[in-house]
Amino acid sequence: MFFQWNHCPNAKASGFLEQHARLHVKCLAHDFEVEVISEDCDYREVCDRFEPDLALFEAGYRTHGSTRPRITGTDAHPGIPKIALHNGDPWCDRRAGLLADMDGWGIETVFAIGTATPGYTPSLAGRCFVWPNFIDPAVFRDYGLEKVVPVTLTGQVYGLYPWRQAVHELLTERYVCLVTPPFRYEDAAARRMLAGGAYARALNASWLSPSCGTMGHELVRKHLEIPGAGCLLVTERIPVLEAAGFLDGVNCVFADPPKLVDKVDALLAEPDRMREIIAAGHALVHARHTLAHRPQIRQWFDLSRNLKDGARIVQEDVFGPLRVATAEEGMVGLRLPTTGLDRAALRRAEQCLARGRVDEARAAFEAALDYVAYLPEARFGLARCDLAQGRVTAALARLSALIATTLKDYGAARPDPVEWAYYLAALLAAGHREAAIGLRSAYPELDHAELRLMRAALDRLADRPVGPWSVAARPATSLHALPARTPEMHSAWLVAIQSLNGQPPSGGRRGTRLHLRWQGLAALDRALRRLPGGVIRPRVPPAPGFGYLAELRDAVGRWLLPPLVRRRLRALAAQAAEITRNGPRIRRSRS
Repeated sequence: MFFQWNHCPNAKASGFLEQHARLHVKCLAHDFEVEVISEDCDYREVCDRFEPDLALFEAGYRTHGSTRPRITGTDAHPGIPKIALHNGDPWCDRRAGLLADMDGWGIETVFAIGTATPGYTPSLAGRCFVWPNFIDPAVFRDYGLEKVVPVTLTGQVYGLYPWRQAVHELLTERYVCLVTPPFRYEDAAARRMLAGGAYARALNASWLSPSCGTMGHELVRKHLEIPGAGCLLVTERIPVLEAAGFLDGVNCVFADPPKLVDKVDALLAEPDRMREIIAAGHALVHARHTLAHRPQIRQWFDLSRNLKDGARIVQEDVFGPLRVATAEEGMVGLRLPTTGLDRAALRRAEQCLARGRVDEARAAFEAALDYVAYLPEARFGLARCDLAQGRVTAALARLSALIATTLKDYGAARPDPVEWAYYLAALLAAGHREAAIGLRSAYPELDHAELRLMRAALDRLADRPVGPWSVAARPATSLHALPARTPEMHSAWLVAIQSLNGQPPSGGRRGTRLHLRWQGLAALDRALRRLPGGVIRPRVPPAPGFGYLAELRDAVGRWLLPPLVRRRLRALAAQAAEITRNGPRIRRSRS
């Protein structure tokens, strides 16, 4: 049973993305009988109806016009194994939502389409397996078309694709090229994108097409679609492509930008040699990378049913089979290195922060954002730099924006625990003592070592401590891995950031206008929490920087709109019937 997002609710979602969503179902159907659920539902009722052997939940998707189904009652039927599918980039800012979903649904295991995902989210170590991209061989095949296009260039060209940026200009200045517009996936215009059979035929009529693994050195679909359609793949040398079986000059061409033109000139001068490489690339993809070669989810299901105590399921090769490892084998896992350019920038930033070189850390975090403007680790890192440099207003803005992405844009039930702990600390550093104290009891089910330290500090400041806080059997998973701190180290840090931002260690004055406003929002939120189903309670917390009242207005609008629309439609239908009976003399209202 596949709980998949609704990827075709309106004209905003591109046909390209819809095709890939359908392809996931087609691949699963190779190994399972698949029932797809894409609407709001009750898990217990659906399981009672279909009696599934396995429940798969799509999560962490970055919207693009698709809608996320609301699934309730996921604690029912504990005997049915549940796994998540991260259908998103390894660096996606919806990963915090993925982690929240997994915690809320009681899911331990996740499969990711990104080969770099395990390295990008270390908190999932040992629980994340890769279900790599693949092609449908019925679409991406050799159509036998004449090669009439020297070079075909498709896809977006910006900071996420540094190699593609470098070669795009080199190729378009020197060769006849078929160049498609760089459509954004979430734009309605993306429906004009070459996709499916039309895209495959364009590739089949082309001699070569370049693609890169993004700044994250990831296996993307183009790496497989280009050779799968009988076109020469020109790309950069990265570990995942070598793991996939690609060899320079044998079944593809690896080229650094400075040497690209010379390599392409030599290839175009030898069409027979090009045909040999094209044929070898086509054979590789159709022998190893079609939907028939992605049984990892079925392998996990079969292995998990007979797993003995102490044993675990491991994946050592992103394209190879899963197997059972015993406790005696020690640490066994993916051998693929994490070589993403953004990860290198983040490592430099963390090293600088640890040594107190905050300006250098800031520059490195900003360098990571040059690749992906919404990269959550870099945005969180800049908030930490802000706190360390007395820029608490900027820190609050960054942290509230991060949390709103998870709660509002994605729709998760809780924020990232480390981001929430730092938001409370930033409130304290900004002098919003009462707001920080009041919000310490928000998300009471959320447990994390960093959040425990922050709550304990706020308990000490409060007139009526709420603690001691209970410790969950399994603390919530965070996107951010920080060095462990003792309570004394945490207290010293809080004093330091308050002092840097001009606040006394007590956390600021009480009785301010902001405090009174926050008290009103908190009282309103408590009242809305008591309403059945929480249908009009905003997803964001009643705290500074989240636009709580605006969110409440929108929630009320969504709740009231359907009845109003139904009443208006009934009125229009009655008016139309009156016109039919009495002719056009009836004056229609302006609305």
